[in-house]
Amino acid sequence: MMIGTMRIYEMNEKGECIMGKNDRDAEELRSKLLSEVYAGAVAGMPAMILDESRIRNADAEELERIAKEYGY
Repeated sequence: MMIGTMRIYEMNEKGECIMGKNDRDAEELRSKLLSEVYAGAVAGMPAMILDESRIRNADAEELERIAKEYGY
C-alpha cells in the first residue's frame, strides 16, 4: 500500500523550483490515463472511474504498471 509520493524538483538559475524530466513524464502519463478513465466512464463503462484514485495517488513506477494494463 502506498502512503504518499515523493516528488523531486530541480532549481533553476533564479532559485525557483521546477519539475524534473521524470516528474513531467509521470504527470503527462497520469493525465493521459485519467483522460482514458473519464472517457471510458462517459462512454458507458462507469467501472473505469474506480481507477481514478489509484492513478491520482500512484508514483511513477505504479503509473507505468497501470499504463501497461491499459495497453500503453
